[in-house]
Amino acid sequence: MEHPQSLVRALERLDGRLPAPARERLAELRRRLREDRLRVLIVGEAKRGKSTVVNALLGRLVMPTGVVPVTALPATVTFGEPDCLSVGYRDGRVEERPIDDLPLFVTESANSANRLGVTSVVVRLDAPLLARGVEIVDTPGVGSVHEHNTAQAESALETMDAAVFVLTADPPVSASERELLARVAGSSVRTFVLLNKVDYMHPEACAEALAFTRQVVEQATGVRMRVYPVSARRAAVGIETAGFAAFTADFADYLRQRRATDLRTSIALQACGLVRHQLDEIYLAQRAGQMRAGEAAGRLTRFHDLLNTVHHHRHDAVDLASGESRRMLAELNASAEQQTRTLSDQVRTDLERYLSTELSAAGAGEIEEQGREHAVTLIRDVVEQWRDQQGRRLEGGLSALDDRAVTDLTRNLNRVRESARHLLDLELALPDSGGRLLEVTRFFYDFPRTTGQIDLLAGTVRRALPGEIGRRRAREHVLREAADLACCQVGRSRADLQYRLSQSTRRLVFTLENRHAEAVEHLIKVLDQVEKEAGATSAETAARQQALREEAAELTGLTQMLESFTADAADVGERGRK
Repeated sequence: MEHPQSLVRALERLDGRLPAPARERLAELRRRLREDRLRVLIVGEAKRGKSTVVNALLGRLVMPTGVVPVTALPATVTFGEPDCLSVGYRDGRVEERPIDDLPLFVTESANSANRLGVTSVVVRLDAPLLARGVEIVDTPGVGSVHEHNTAQAESALETMDAAVFVLTADPPVSASERELLARVAGSSVRTFVLLNKVDYMHPEACAEALAFTRQVVEQATGVRMRVYPVSARRAAVGIETAGFAAFTADFADYLRQRRATDLRTSIALQACGLVRHQLDEIYLAQRAGQMRAGEAAGRLTRFHDLLNTVHHHRHDAVDLASGESRRMLAELNASAEQQTRTLSDQVRTDLERYLSTELSAAGAGEIEEQGREHAVTLIRDVVEQWRDQQGRRLEGGLSALDDRAVTDLTRNLNRVRESARHLLDLELALPDSGGRLLEVTRFFYDFPRTTGQIDLLAGTVRRALPGEIGRRRAREHVLREAADLACCQVGRSRADLQYRLSQSTRRLVFTLENRHAEAVEHLIKVLDQVEKEAGATSAETAARQQALREEAAELTGLTQMLESFTADAADVGERGRK
């Protein structure tokens, strides 16, 4: 299908008027418009089954899957024949590889933190869905244990047209997923929501989970949206399920009826975002060039100083986050030490009572077996209760820290806008704070109950001892083992919580620094460049101002042209773009 020439011309005219990173984004938009391909991202937190959903949509096992976070880099699956894999690298190389090599580039185990320097992974397949003018992007999980996975997923979100958001019933949708869903639905021309892994649930529990998820989705998006209960695992191996069949039928209808229109809308919206960013820089350069003398120069200097203050404020925010994290860690360690002492005393008292009453006449073997089982149950219950309590405390502390950081960033951006208006008489279309900085990561640990070979041998010897001697040795052993187990399990829980706290703090700091940089760094560069041009002649200054006016007029006209293609977005809600 050919797209309106006015949209094609608008994108062509933008080329060369944008800085290098924006031109790369623009080139990708032009490619998709030329190839008539809607870009659909499979989005969600880690371990929701996104790669399995891609396989189910394609009708073949292409994307690697596993029981731990697998996907490390986004992979785009598009139509092509013969089947092949194209891998791009930072040094400009592009390799053609067999599709079976895909795990070598996109998995956490083979290419952790993108150590291979991969910039793009494109899978070309002769698949019916892809022949309908769509490309599917499998993304790493947001909120993965691996910080770089989240960064890659966030970067991919900037390129999407439509989205398939994958949730699960167990664990149920979280607060961080709800906020991510709101962002995705607000930035995509169409969002489908899947409730995956329902095959693991009883029908009544599934119905309850589906009702709850629908409620959360409506709260997050502000619109009533269908939620499809699916088993991507079964669908990926060709087992027909009603939920996935309903989703694929509706998805096919959407592609047939809305794909071309929504592709134009999405590309126009994304291009408008690139233009608005550039117009901020042009308007600021114009005004700065006009304010080089007298009182006006003082106002410009104050605005420049404010930008630098806001930019450097990220260091204070990072120090605050790090300090708060250390405080929470100290409280966790103190609580763990206290819990170890308390639990050891509690277990010994309870176990001595149990051994002297219920097992007073039992044999050595029965004392060891039932005494150990009693101790394990008691320790597990107490440790899990402590861990849940500490987990909620840490999550609360991190959430409060997140809220404070976002509030500070929002306040600083508002100061920049207000100062630009007051000091420069200039309206800047700065980005907003972007919502929460942190996606909550869930960690789990196993409660080991294994016994080593040495202990098995010693146990055999103890149980062979006659009468009261064997029983006494068995009781002493159970008490010692219970004390060691109590200390071990508190320690393992503490280590898990420490790791989660450390990873969450790192992700928060990473996102916080990026958002500060994206908000004001480009404006600082504009003013730094204006300062370098302070020695220009009047004629050079006049020529520069004229060039800026012409550039602003051209970009404003292009924005108006692009906005004419976004009218169809009104019936799906507000879709502010990057």
